Amino acid sequence: MNNFYVIGNPIKQSKSPLLFNYIFKKLNIQQSYTGHYINKASDLSNFIDSCKKNNTIGINVTMPYKKSICKFATHYDQTVEITKTSNCLHFKNNDIIAYNNDSYGFSKLAEFNNIDFSKSNNIIIGNGGAARSIVLSLIQSKAKAIYILARNKEETDRLISDFSIIKNITILSELSQNSILTNCNLINCSPIGMLKKTNTDILNFIPRINYHSIIDINYNVNHNYFNFKAQNKIIGDTMFIFQALKALDIWFESNISDKLSYKELEKIVC
Repeated sequence: MNNFYVIGNPIKQSKSPLLFNYIFKKLNIQQSYTGHYINKASDLSNFIDSCKKNNTIGINVTMPYKKSICKFATHYDQTVEITKTSNCLHFKNNDIIAYNNDSYGFSKLAEFNNIDFSKSNNIIIGNGGAARSIVLSLIQSKAKAIYILARNKEETDRLISDFSIIKNITILSELSQNSILTNCNLINCSPIGMLKKTNTDILNFIPRINYHSIIDINYNVNHNYFNFKAQNKIIGDTMFIFQALKALDIWFESNISDKLSYKELEKIVC
């Protein structure tokens, strides 16, 4: 039997084992998918070594290791090269190939909810691996501006610098009093809303305006901290499902996800 994992800290909240074990049963695939807690980044090396020895085919990666996992890959897809983050590893022969499916999942979320990001202004909360994926998706959608709201200014500056080559017509900067906020979306890429014990001080800096859409990319939201006016309020279940289906096709090197119904999977994770 081959092995699949989702890794992160925390990991108990992840619905990936529920989703993938349902998929494997549905498709009559005799595989194992489990969650694995990684206490700190320095523990990743031993875990990757064990995966090489125990017939592991694929790993999903969640916070806070989407950036630090990249150094263990031997090859990268173009999205990983741009974002410097990965949420999916494929163990193939003697190689470890890193993919980033979050940008794809976010684009599907926008498609499902009829959100047109072209010429839009956007505030992103957070500057970690997930935020980088959303920045890429917004740039590809020809967003007018992206404003980062995060505690770590050094990391925000690094994100802005890393995307400077590809941002094209999109303004990418730290949120300030001069930021233009007409036709604006608020996108949460932080753990706020998912974790009960988390620092919420940054919420005080969110402009209290009428947003076009408020999107929390977390799919297991337990705390509604984003109680602002908006035409649309969306959580990340669609993004979660589609990035998972993308991983499935990568691991099995086929369009195996075509055999599955989104509506059926939605019932599983919602």
